[in-house]
Parts: sequence; structure tokens; C-alpha cells
Amino acid sequence: MFSLFRSSVRRLFLLSLLVFFIPAHSQTEQTSAYINDALVVYLHSGPGNQFRIVGTLAAGTEVIRLNEENDYAQIQYDTNKTAWLPKEHLTFTPGLRAQLSLLQTTLTEQNAKILELEQANNQYQADLNLLSQERDKIQEELTQSKRQNERLSTEISETQASFWQQPMVLGGAILLFGLLFGLLLPKLIPQRRNSERWM
Repeated sequence: MFSLFRSSVRRLFLLSLLVFFIPAHSQTEQTSAYINDALVVYLHSGPGNQFRIVGTLAAGTEVIRLNEENDYAQIQYDTNKTAWLPKEHLTFTPGLRAQLSLLQTTLTEQNAKILELEQANNQYQADLNLLSQERDKIQEELTQSKRQNERLSTEISETQASFWQQPMVLGGAILLFGLLFGLLLPKLIPQRRNSERWM
């Protein structure tokens, strides 16, 4: 009978250890949490309203949940301070203040990227304008070269045409033709007479 009592006590003891150990373990697990979007949360020295108020925390403050008892949670804040507050004031997602801070940081980064892209775009636009000016200058020089080439071609054509129209050139050509004709004609005529005599 004593052994039966001892085994029953042992079972009860093990069962009580399991019952108390598992909740205690789960409640002492430290997790990051945030104060919900209530404007100000009062902190108490113990798990209830009957304990004195030891401070306040603003909405969105990041804390560490240490333990839970009844409807209160023990938290750690400001590195090493601990206090209790109603569990309803804790949330495990960042509050509006944290989200706003994150959005402001993202907005600042995006604005910096936009400014950088605008500066790069302005630089590209300036380079494009410079290249356009150089292209226009080259096209103008090419147009001027074409005009000068056409003008020189016209002058050469006019010079060649007017060369034979000059009186001295024309007279010299007639004189040369007459001289050649006068020198060659007497040589051709006597040869014919001589050839007729021999016949």
C-alpha cells in the first residue's frame, strides 16, 4: 500500500511539474513587441492596476516582452528597465509611428535616387545638346563646302568656255591654222605636178 501511495505521489508530482513548467517556459520566452497605437501607456510596478505607476511609454515604442500574468505582460524597455502593462497594449507588428518612420526613410532614399537620376538625365541632356550643336556645325560646314565646290566648278567651266572666246586666243589659233595650212599646201601641190609629168 505504501508503494502504491508513493507511485501516486510521484505521478502527481511529475504531472504538476509538467503543468507548471510548460506555461512558465512559454511565458518567460523573450520576444520583441511594440506598444500599440494608444497615445500613452502607463507602466506599473506589478501585474495589476493596484501596483504603482512607474512610467509611461509612447505609441510605437519597441519593447521586449519578458513574461505574462493574468491580463498583464512584463516588458523590458530603455535597455534595462522592466515594468508591467495590460497585454492589450502590446502588438507584435510595428505601429503607425514605426511604419511612418520606415516610410519616411524609404521616401528619403527614393528622393535621393530620383535626384541622382535627374542629375544623370541633366548630364545626358547637356551631352546630347553638345552633340547636336557639333552635328549642326558639321552640317553647316558641309553645306558651305558644297557651295564652294559648286562655285569653283562653275568658275572652272566659265574659265574654260571663255578661254576660247578671248580675241588673242582665237586670233592665235587662226594664225596657227593658217601657218600650218600655208606650209603644208605648197608641199602637197608640187608633188602632184611632178607626178603628172612623169606620166
